[in-house]
Amino acid sequence: MKNMFIFLMFIAICAIAYHDLTDGTIHTIRSQTTVKQTNDLPYREVTVQRGDTLLSIIEREMNGKLPVSIDQLITDFQALNPHVNAHSLQAGKTYRIPHYKQK
Repeated sequence: MKNMFIFLMFIAICAIAYHDLTDGTIHTIRSQTTVKQTNDLPYREVTVQRGDTLLSIIEREMNGKLPVSIDQLITDFQALNPHVNAHSLQAGKTYRIPHYKQK
């Protein structure tokens, strides 16, 4: 019985590791190549992948450097996406993400 349990745990760990390596931890951004502008605020339309947050998307686009404060980022995001909570993005949905110029 103990050997069967150990074997099942080994299979579960292998399945979890395989999933993380193939689907769970590799993130890609699918976005339009053009930058659009609304109310003097340029944005990109980004389809959120599993594990993405607003901050991780901006940091990835800006190579780790956030050009504005987090509060300003959230304010800009919510101006572009009314009725959307910046803290609960859903994977697979497309949102307007503020596009800041690199300094």
